[in-house]
Amino acid sequence: MARGRAPGLKRAFGFEKLADFDAALWKRLREEAAQPAPHGAKLALYASDGDAGALNATRRNLAAAGVERWVRIEHCDVLERAAPAEAGVLVANPPYGERTSSAEALARFYPKLGAVLKKNFAGWRCHLVTADLRLPKLVRLKPARRVPLYNGALECRLYEFDIVAGSNRGPMQRRSAT
Repeated sequence: MARGRAPGLKRAFGFEKLADFDAALWKRLREEAAQPAPHGAKLALYASDGDAGALNATRRNLAAAGVERWVRIEHCDVLERAAPAEAGVLVANPPYGERTSSAEALARFYPKLGAVLKKNFAGWRCHLVTADLRLPKLVRLKPARRVPLYNGALECRLYEFDIVAGSNRGPMQRRSAT
């Protein structure tokens, strides 16, 4: 969308096999959608993961979508990752205990993740997908938005966090001595 490209131009759809499918109309719509659309500012996309297998899958998926030339892929640990730009949008699927990591390991990992986001990604909007509903509390960030979704049959949440430098809390109220 950001590149001004219509999604799905190179794929076939099931509705094309329907008895009343209008192939001529569909061809005209595809041709119109294939015309280059103007797009705004230069787009910078980055993908990173600490797992080489995940990065290989990312490369294959980007190539299949025809967008690999626009995404810079880096092998790195999220806890050591610097923000690649001053501001942006981060989307991550941190571990949440379904395939790896125990609840105790996650309780140690999430605060570190929150600290890295606050230190390295101030000015960014960060979206984290998880089935672990403790995540907002453990990363010590207040979600701006919570969206229920499913990863297969597993109920998850997509949490959105607006990352600010320092504390997002207002000034503390002075307590009176009694």
